Amino acid sequence: MKQEPQSEAEIQAEKEFPGYRWLVLAVAWLSFFGLAMSWYIMPTLEHEIMELFNIDAAGYSRALTIPFLMAALLSFGGGMLADRWGLRKTATLGILIAGGGIMLRARSASYGLLFLAMALLGVGMGLIMPNLPKLVSAWFPPEEAGLATGIYNTGLMGGISTGLVIAPFLPGWTGGNLLLGGMVIALGVIFFLVVRDAPPGHERPEVSILSGLKSALRSRNAWAAASAVFLGLAGMVSIQNSLPSALHEVYGLDMAAGGRVTSLITYASMAGSLTLPALVERREKMKPYLVLLIIGFPVLMYGTWLLGEYTVILWTGTLLAGYIAGGSLPLFMSIPVHLPHYREDPVRSEHVGGASGLLTAFMNMGGFVGFPFIVTPIIVSLGHSAGLLVACILFALQALSAQFLDEPREAR
Repeated sequence: MKQEPQSEAEIQAEKEFPGYRWLVLAVAWLSFFGLAMSWYIMPTLEHEIMELFNIDAAGYSRALTIPFLMAALLSFGGGMLADRWGLRKTATLGILIAGGGIMLRARSASYGLLFLAMALLGVGMGLIMPNLPKLVSAWFPPEEAGLATGIYNTGLMGGISTGLVIAPFLPGWTGGNLLLGGMVIALGVIFFLVVRDAPPGHERPEVSILSGLKSALRSRNAWAAASAVFLGLAGMVSIQNSLPSALHEVYGLDMAAGGRVTSLITYASMAGSLTLPALVERREKMKPYLVLLIIGFPVLMYGTWLLGEYTVILWTGTLLAGYIAGGSLPLFMSIPVHLPHYREDPVRSEHVGGASGLLTAFMNMGGFVGFPFIVTPIIVSLGHSAGLLVACILFALQALSAQFLDEPREAR
């Protein structure tokens, strides 16, 4: 993207609060990381959870992915609440509700309570996720928006990976969830104490998220990005959640080892998120490179799966595929921040929250739909190879959505 000069307000804010935006981003990152880590202890413990709650694969996948549905349904509600309360109070409430859901998960004696606990985690995510892009827009100039978006997305990726790895080392299902839930609640308190909606005295004009949504609905770029993140998360969540069990059943890896292999996708994605978007944004033509990143991950990932009996190929291929996967999501998720700087797009700076809400809703809906309703039935009927192939195809279909994006243009 073309770098835009800072406004006088942004220059003055940087003088008065040097580096504070990075502290704000760090606290947001930690909160996102803690939530994702607490959520994603489940795939590595899949067999244990199914036995503990006497459920089948379909019941397990619904419990695992219900937070995506709740977050999708509440994405606009979370934004509207932030219009009234402000970002800090709304996101803090979301973190505390999610922490309470994790604590309830520790005390779940039935599948119904487990499902309720995971739904509460999703309610919290629905209050948090649509407001993080607005936080980036308020604190970071346009030329740093892609980097900042990539950084906070690594919180989600790193949390998912760490949850997959630490699950076998937690002090049991009850003790582990109590520990994780307490940690998330503590992060919510820290978020409230540290984060501010915008640099004091330099607040940007605000409109209701519904007004922003109306503007976003007229934006071809916003719709293209929303459909892309729907497909991307449908594919990625399916791959991440089915791979530990697939490696166990097809190649004989124990679940802990399968979790460690799967964690490489998201650990490597963190590096990809911090490096690849910056490389793509420097190009005059973004779409060809974005398409290469989108196609590269599923091709390499599925090839690695087919050769999974070879340990070196399995670990190396998964690592490389994960790195490539990290490049596309931050580019799509940063589009709402950049839309006001596209000459012909209807989205203005005060509409970023509505555009971000559109993307967040579609992204979470993709995370909910893909694994339990598309990929799991295919795995049950045709096996893991067929299920992973479909998951990879879902991810690759983002390349079609990318064709409807405008190339970056001069600021209006």
